[in-house]
Formats: sequence, C-alpha cells, structure tokens
Amino acid sequence: MLSSWPSLAARSMVGLLACALACGDDDGVSVADAGVLEDDAGADAGRVRDAGPPLEPLDLPALPAGNAVGPDDPRYQGMLRFLWDNWGVEISDEWPPTEFMLGLMRDEPEVFGDQFASFGFVPDPNDDLPVGFKRGLSDPARVYQTCAICHVGTLDDGEVWLGLPNGRLDLGAFRVAVNDRWVAAGNPPLITELERSKTLQLGPGRFHAESSDYPQVVPADFPAYFGLEDRTKLNYLGTGGDVRTEAYMAIFSFGAGNPNDAEALVPFPRRDRVEVFLSFFGAMQAPEGPTEEAATVTRGREVFVAEGCIGCHADDPGELGVIPYAPDGIERRPGDDEAYPLGTLATSRYHRVLIDGDESGMGTPSDEGRAALVTFIFRNMLRVANSDGYRTADLRGVWATAPYLHNGSVPTLEALLTPPEARPTTFDRHGFTLDVSVAGNGNEGHDFGTALGEEDRAALVVYLRSL
Repeated sequence: MLSSWPSLAARSMVGLLACALACGDDDGVSVADAGVLEDDAGADAGRVRDAGPPLEPLDLPALPAGNAVGPDDPRYQGMLRFLWDNWGVEISDEWPPTEFMLGLMRDEPEVFGDQFASFGFVPDPNDDLPVGFKRGLSDPARVYQTCAICHVGTLDDGEVWLGLPNGRLDLGAFRVAVNDRWVAAGNPPLITELERSKTLQLGPGRFHAESSDYPQVVPADFPAYFGLEDRTKLNYLGTGGDVRTEAYMAIFSFGAGNPNDAEALVPFPRRDRVEVFLSFFGAMQAPEGPTEEAATVTRGREVFVAEGCIGCHADDPGELGVIPYAPDGIERRPGDDEAYPLGTLATSRYHRVLIDGDESGMGTPSDEGRAALVTFIFRNMLRVANSDGYRTADLRGVWATAPYLHNGSVPTLEALLTPPEARPTTFDRHGFTLDVSVAGNGNEGHDFGTALGEEDRAALVVYLRSL
C-alpha cells in the first residue's frame, strides 16, 4: 500500500489519507485518552514490545539552534529524541550500512563531503553524520532518518531553527546517488526504476505523497512544525486531529509497528518513549519575523482583515481548519456560498486523485494494509478525520518558509498575491528548476488577495513577514 521510501513522507501522507477514507467522518474519529491503557497498544494485553533500548535519558549532544532548549528544560529529552531517535527502524536496511555511508564522504568528497552538504543536509557540529541522518540507537552499524532530517532548516543568516522545513534538502537526489553507488558495489538496488524516476522530479524541500506504484509523482512541500500542540488539523490534508495523532502516525509511517504488532519488523515503541518526544515535538516555536515599520504592519493587518484572509487564517491556531477543494474550479471565501461554508480552494488535481482515483483506476489507496492501519488508530486512540481539501496554513513564521502552496509552486509572498496566470512559470529551488507546466507542479489556486492595489499588497506582505 505504502511506499518503502521515504517512510516519513510517503507513508504518513498516504496512510493518513487511507485511514480517513476507511473510518473517518467530518468530526474525526475520536477515542478517549490513551492513558487508560496499561500497556502499549496491541492485540495482546500485557505483552509489551519496544523498538530499541529501554526508556532512559539520552546522553547525546544537543544541536545549537535558535529555538533549542537547555538541559534543565522539561522538553530537553524530547528535543534529543527529535534529533536522534530513529525508532529502531534502522534495522530495515533501507539505507546502506553506516560504514558505507561514511566511506562515500571519504572517497567522493566532491559529491558526498562535508556531511553530504551538496544535497542540502544541515551539518551537525557534534557528529560525523548530518542532522536527521543518524546511526541507529539500537544498531549503530546502521543508519536511518529522524524527524529532524526534513524539519530542521537554516535561516538566511545561517541560524539553525528546529521545526523549520529544510527547503535546501534534496533527499530524492541523495537517495538516487547513494543507490547508484550501492548497486555499483555489487548490491541489489534500494529503489525501483519508477521510484527513481519520480524521486528525481521532486527537487529540494519536497516529498512525494503518492504510493510507490502510482506512475505520477504528486509533490508536497516539507511542512513547518511550529506550535503543533495548538492545532487540531495536522498534515497538509488536515486529517490528523491533534499532535499526538500526528506523531503516532509518523512513527508508524517510519515502519515501527507497521503493518501490525504481530508482523512488524520493528515493534511500535513504548508509549512513554513517544510521550517524551511529544513534549518537544508539539512545542517548537517559529522564528520572529524581521523588524518592520509599525505603521505599515498595522495597515497590512487591516488589509488582512478587510480582504477576509482572517476567515481562513484565523489568529487562533485551534480554529485553522480544512478548506475544501473546489470541484468546479471556483474559489470562495467563507460565507460566499452557503453550500460551502468554509469556502473552497482550487489547487492541483493530482492530490484529489489520491482520494478519488483517476480514469485509469489508479491513485486510490489500496485495501491492502487498511485494516491493520485502522486497528492501529483505534488501539492507540488516535483522532483522524476525512479531508476533502487542504489544511489552512498557520502563518507563524511564514516569512521563513518559502516557497508557498502545498506543492511549493509559488516562490514568494509577492507572487502568491499575484493572479495565478501572472505568477512565475519557472524558478530556481536551490539548483533545481521548478516548472509549473509539469504535472503536479501547478501553481493555480489561492487567488485571494490578488486584486489588491500595489500599496495594499505591499502592506499585506509586510504584515505577513512580521508574524
């Protein structure tokens, strides 16, 4: 059902979508707090299985970052889990062994040197491997990604920020390059030819949301992970009902506990281990925007309200919902049409294919594994919901998270406030040319605010950059 790589990206998106279709409703599937369970969720009460070492404080170095917390902070151990914990999934051998990866740096420094810097990885001053790509806590001879691989980025001034999407990271190109060297060394390939072809179409800062056997790549941008504990609609489809659900589904998507407790190569980790991680995962704060002229910020806020932006992008993150896909291509603000009280958004049809399928019958989630996924949701008392559109963006830190729209097809805030037909048709994403004429890269949609006069548009951009 789900792509074997990248686990966190493709598995989590398609998995969340599949579970929403299988058992969700408009208000979500809600079950009581998981604290009532005496053991980790699983079929056999009393049988506790854990991936990796017992829960003990990690004695590993923290990454210097603008929003890092110190050792005395109760979230500190959760931060270390965010940076270092790959949940035991390194034993799946989705990457070559640690020594092979270190050998690439040594033998081809022009390609793999400086902790794979040419692929956009954030270097880790405390390790010989980059942020988010670490030796396993269970088996250091193997490597795997952590949540930090896509969700630790660098601001233009060079400061590292936890939760910031790494828009420079071309994980697909890295995967292909590693696979080529692995095969040349006499080993079986790590990816299929179809996966290779699709992966190279992504470029930096994006993952593929479709399953591995679907022929068309469906790109989505790495999301920001700021203030997730305040939200009730998570992931770009808005199917996750709270941050705990998002974390559990992400770890399951890594491969832990997947497809079920009895058959999983790696058992789902103990609940207390995940709760430590959650203490930090939901609490990362966005960087403050650049200092702007106060009067212009105030004017921009007035435009934001007058144009109805606040109807979707509410000040309270808990009120940020899901804006339905416009089946007729007409975009609506909340209140424009009583048939669509939340408004509508006209964006890429390829994400609809993942829900509705296409004329060939491809695209819809397979039934294979669906029962196990639904069982995982209920046993862990997660909250999921149907999605017929896209999660409304949280605008905190939006100045630092370009490009925009769900697939990263609009390069700047100024371009986003330009009519779609006038937006750039190609632009550079850290060495990768994104062409909006390529399937899946469409920059149509979100024409709200595009009829503003130049002065109001400029003021609105200043306000957004102040958030």
